[in-house]
Amino acid sequence: MSVLDAPSRRRRKVPAAVTGAGLLAAWGALVVAVPHVPTSTDIRPVALFVHLAAVVLGFGAVLTLDWFGLRWMLGREDLTTVVSVARVVQTPIWVGLGVLVVSGALLSPDTSAPLTVVKLLAVLAVTLNGQWAGRVQERLVALGGARPSRRLLGAAVLAATVSQAGWWTATLVGFVSAQR
Repeated sequence: MSVLDAPSRRRRKVPAAVTGAGLLAAWGALVVAVPHVPTSTDIRPVALFVHLAAVVLGFGAVLTLDWFGLRWMLGREDLTTVVSVARVVQTPIWVGLGVLVVSGALLSPDTSAPLTVVKLLAVLAVTLNGQWAGRVQERLVALGGARPSRRLLGAAVLAATVSQAGWWTATLVGFVSAQR
């Protein structure tokens, strides 16, 4: 019997605090390492194109999910549809964010500049919020389409709000920084 034929096993959940600490440590290591990443002027245009494409992929997926969430809140979609969309867009969101981080490192950001610090904090907020939003999504899936409690609904709205604030902040800072 191959691994593909084996019955699916339930994955062990890593505690949220452990995952969050790992993401925070990775972010910190990246901030420390970025000034030492050797880049050339030849790679900058490619890194910038990849960076912009990753914004389209990641942020586009976030906007799609939030659009469906808004439609649900207005009574135009059911919760099952929103949760299905969340499952589908989860991969492009995380791939987009990961590619943004790697391509951003190749753009030689000045990590001591105040605007860059704001952008880095926005990226950290989006990352940690994404991990938390995944937990909220799991709780919504467990409802099986039933109406969420006010608390769970509030958590979902907060996750969407933090996500939008973080993505828009990072995008705006990136635009302003590119003008200098």
